[in-house]
Amino acid sequence: MRKLANVRFYWAESLVVSALMTSLPSRADDAIGVATSTRWDIYLSGYAYHDRGTYTEAQRRNLNETIWGGGLGRTYRNARGNDESWYLIGIRDSHNRPQWMGGYSYEWLLPLKLQNGLELGGGLTALLIRRHGWHDGRPFPAVLPVVSIGNRAVQLIATYVPHLSSQKEKGNILSLMLKLSM
Repeated sequence: MRKLANVRFYWAESLVVSALMTSLPSRADDAIGVATSTRWDIYLSGYAYHDRGTYTEAQRRNLNETIWGGGLGRTYRNARGNDESWYLIGIRDSHNRPQWMGGYSYEWLLPLKLQNGLELGGGLTALLIRRHGWHDGRPFPAVLPVVSIGNRAVQLIATYVPHLSSQKEKGNILSLMLKLSM
């Protein structure tokens, strides 16, 4: 019975995030003289660095740092030239178990004066995370910092999960992800 409830909850999470992503503007408009645009994104995760001072050598041997996974998102380049993104991502967490994340990210972008349109970004993401070893597997909210470097087509994104638990083996993780925009 519990598995059926979990499946229903996964579907409900997916529907809510999908509805939010499709509600973003889908056309370019010119609110204050700056062209805006919306694009679909593919997220590919791959690496999580666990701080060596937070985890013992024995704990690190059991941790997965290649957190393969991916997801879909939708990014809106607003009139101020900054990115607002909605996303749904699934990865294999540090213990090789599924972890689901869905949320919203806002990044202030600084264009670097190069020919390939390179931009440096920084901001915050507010998300719901569903992870096996936290909150009995129920989704919980988080707000995390986000930095990126890339152009409109490809970005390397990093986020940091601080040490917030009284348990030594949780937190202080730097996660890297690639965002490909269409």
